[in-house]
Amino acid sequence: MADRDLYEVLGVSRTASEPEIRKAYREVARMSHPDRNPGDRRAEETFKQATHAKEVLLNKKKRALYDEFGTVGLRDGFDPNLYRAYGSPGRRSAASAGSVYSQNDLQDLFNNMRGKQPNSDQWTGNFQDFVSPNVVDSIFGRTPGAQPGKARSTRRDLVSEIRVTFAESIRGVEKELSFNLPGDHSKERVLRVRIPAGVTNGGRVRLKGQGADGGDLVLQVNVDEHPFFTRDGDNLHVTLPITLAEAYQGARVPLPTADGEVMLTIPPGTQSGAKLRLRGKGVVKTDQSGDLIVTIQVRIPDGRSDQLDALVEAFSQYYTTLPRSGMRF
Repeated sequence: MADRDLYEVLGVSRTASEPEIRKAYREVARMSHPDRNPGDRRAEETFKQATHAKEVLLNKKKRALYDEFGTVGLRDGFDPNLYRAYGSPGRRSAASAGSVYSQNDLQDLFNNMRGKQPNSDQWTGNFQDFVSPNVVDSIFGRTPGAQPGKARSTRRDLVSEIRVTFAESIRGVEKELSFNLPGDHSKERVLRVRIPAGVTNGGRVRLKGQGADGGDLVLQVNVDEHPFFTRDGDNLHVTLPITLAEAYQGARVPLPTADGEVMLTIPPGTQSGAKLRLRGKGVVKTDQSGDLIVTIQVRIPDGRSDQLDALVEAFSQYYTTLPRSGMRF
């Protein structure tokens, strides 16, 4: 994923409130969702970037790190205190715009510090001689003791990320993953990874022996949001719009589920906000599957005409009680 500015991805200012971020995300996700743009890789990338931006900017801790340090602040194992201790004010400003510190930055910083010390001409080392390797590793989110560009001689797990759609997380999916081991860019490794059905956002999949020097490859699974369905534990939730006639008379209407389309029975007289439960149509598990909870949303006609106005006016005489009757504070 390209390191675009996350605020720019959603088209919001850096002072945007959470409701503004949610609204902007919904608009971008609606226009770029893969279901709406099948085969459009640019739209798919936009959707992934928007989802990543939303996940960061709606998390207060992640947003604060991103605002101060840029993308480097989102790395696993990042230590902001160490970063502040070895970063200059000028470079911190650059980081907040999305720049990334390098070891050369720290070398320059140490050289500046060295030049201000008494007898500085007696020092001929570099910042690694002054700062312990574990400190350097902590700043850059690396495993302590790991040498840049070299594989460790001991067993080491590697941690990476993989993104799946909401439907893939519920059904399970097989993905192809390409990567290089640290320090070895001569040969790209390709793995077929099975993401189990029901995996949660942030869940991890461990591939034994696929890391460095016999270690494991650990994949954090990032699940895209769905424009219609949400998840609560093993239950799925969806809002289903129906017409006035379907609500009043009752009907059988099609409803998409993880198992395919089903016909949902709407009882006569169903009110907007009513909930219907489909047993076993949520997250499928071997022991006990979750349910699909359907919230009914009765939609009034979106057309306008004098005839429709007269019909709607005539409806009012059939209310036995006013809908707001009995409301109190």
